[in-house]
Amino acid sequence: MSNEAEIKLTSYMAAIALGVLAVVFVAAFLANRGSDVGQIGILLGNLGGGQLFGAGIGDSVAGAFVAILLIISWFGLGSFIYGFIGVSKIGRYSQVLELAMKTAIGAAAWSLIWFFLGIVGAYSKPAAAVAIVIGAVLAFIGLRRAREHKNEDRAEEETSGFDRLSIVLIAVPLVLSFIAALAPPTAKDTLLYHFAVPKAFIAQGSNAFIEGNIASYLSLGVEMHSVWAMLLGGIVSPRAAEAAAGATVWMFLPILIAATFGWAREIGLSKTWSLVATLMVATVPSVYHVAASAYIDVALALYVTLAVFALSRWWQTLESGWLIVIGILLGAALSMKLTAVVVIAAFGLVVLIRVRKAQASEPDEITKILARGVGALALAVLIASPWYLRTWQETGSPVFPFYLSVLPAEAAGWDVERSNLFQAMNSQYGRVTGSAADFVLAPWNVSVASQPEDARLFDGVLGVAFLIGLPLLISGLWKFELPVEVKIASGVAATVFLFWLLSSMQLRYLLPILPLLAVGIAASVGSISSKGTSLRAAAKYGISLAAFCGVLTSFAWFLQKAPLRVVLGGETRDQYLTRNLDYYRYYEALNKTTAPDARTWLINMRRDTYHLNRPVFSDYLFEDWTFRRMLWESRSVQELKAKAAAMNVQYVLTRHDFLFDYDRSTLVDDSKPRAESEAKLRIAREFILDQANTLDADKKFSLVKLF
Repeated sequence: MSNEAEIKLTSYMAAIALGVLAVVFVAAFLANRGSDVGQIGILLGNLGGGQLFGAGIGDSVAGAFVAILLIISWFGLGSFIYGFIGVSKIGRYSQVLELAMKTAIGAAAWSLIWFFLGIVGAYSKPAAAVAIVIGAVLAFIGLRRAREHKNEDRAEEETSGFDRLSIVLIAVPLVLSFIAALAPPTAKDTLLYHFAVPKAFIAQGSNAFIEGNIASYLSLGVEMHSVWAMLLGGIVSPRAAEAAAGATVWMFLPILIAATFGWAREIGLSKTWSLVATLMVATVPSVYHVAASAYIDVALALYVTLAVFALSRWWQTLESGWLIVIGILLGAALSMKLTAVVVIAAFGLVVLIRVRKAQASEPDEITKILARGVGALALAVLIASPWYLRTWQETGSPVFPFYLSVLPAEAAGWDVERSNLFQAMNSQYGRVTGSAADFVLAPWNVSVASQPEDARLFDGVLGVAFLIGLPLLISGLWKFELPVEVKIASGVAATVFLFWLLSSMQLRYLLPILPLLAVGIAASVGSISSKGTSLRAAAKYGISLAAFCGVLTSFAWFLQKAPLRVVLGGETRDQYLTRNLDYYRYYEALNKTTAPDARTWLINMRRDTYHLNRPVFSDYLFEDWTFRRMLWESRSVQELKAKAAAMNVQYVLTRHDFLFDYDRSTLVDDSKPRAESEAKLRIAREFILDQANTLDADKKFSLVKLF
């Protein structure tokens, strides 16, 4: 057998093996999707039920328009800043990638501007309008300059039928998530702080800390854009304000899609494989959920992706401009989430490896390379530092509310015990078996077994596209010469993944490395197999099949919420929220029938402080903490009522369906005799289900008026 024939046979056998693996992985994935994909036929009925269009569509259009204005402003300021940085273009140049880079830099800069506007108490509609005008002027200047530069991208490639299908599959979750983002919010963290905190900031005109909401002590880089959007949308109506905020945070997704595609093109991948890399990212169900829910993880993924690209360019050119880009992007990442320190640590390792490489080729530049590399990371910390200094000054710890057992801090509503419980709670994510097997089987479990709203199963859905591509990436890194961008991206991704394994295995925390892996997998296929080989075809269609299953999952989630009618105005906001939040009718009653200054104590109410337009007392995360403490300090229901009255609350709204079950209740103290705990549960029942003062109740919730 000739060498060429042997290579073809090996490729053919590898293609068969990969195809079989893809089919097995997809079948295993679908076997776990009975609660969503398996219900699509039934869920389709949710799209009907009444008229489609109504007056409310105007608020949705206004919200979308505000988001477009903001992204134009991001591009404008980003173009202005990028023009001063000065970086060379090497290899194949992608205008799509540069557009994403400028827009992301602008978003980072505007976020910092809105932080300082909050410090001086300038959150107002006039300030928001002036910022938009400035951004629009800068965008006009930036577009004029862009037209002066000839497009240096490669010659236009023919678009195949597969490419068109890939574009459709990419577009479906984009469109669905955009519609969902315009709808009234229902996701837990959005109601707790992604929208609740900006709403409170606007009410007080500043970013001063919010009593009772510990999340206001966090770094809120993305939420600054929600403040801006809500102020502008609020000119039209409150409904337009929340639609504007949702659409604005959603805008990070198309920018991420553009960045992934542009990076793949810039390292020389064909249009087809650039689309495959983009498809892998766009069709992850949890990406849909994050973008649709105004969560911040897609924005974090954008900043990390572009920062890694900049790092790879600095590796090759050693230009200081790329280090400035790295500092801005990593600073933006750290301004929204403390976990970005892991990425900064990974970048530090890459800098050290580059210094070591310079010992042979550029020995006279070692000190300069190290100093500049460390300087970029210091710039990132400097850009993010205002958020942490703000919290440090108020509480005594820059990383409050985390790690209080290491860095003592103080703030009302939080303490060391709750901080430790929070860490313990986060450590439960991804503990499928609770044994060491969870670490070994993590790639399989997170791809196949993951489920939304289930901490043990990663609280999200990834899909199997990356599981199919992982052997190809490993093979490419091991046996073939891949672009340096892929090597650096893979190293950063591996570092983040290892930290994820050893900390909180929440699926959303993996989203920042997905574009890195997708580009690496696409590049690996090109290195492993020559054009048109069976292995390449098996990889392309196997990954696409997995991506299609991801689209089906996202579509099922879209149908479960069915936000189309409320976005188009055929369904009212209250109708939509009543349908999707089982407790909303109680909030609606409080909003419409109580005095504006009536204070409500929320116990186990899903951490929702956004939809209730009344003063609230609510424990952060551990939502019956205060109630449990007061219960055990009280000897009778009368004494408990007196303690509650002393808190200046007039109403108590409780989710109680599990509170009175001895085996499930969080009120039980296992260190006490059972009889004593049962006595406390009886007091709790009398207080929460007070028949004389109950305004409304069902098997799950109870609304009581204290006095």
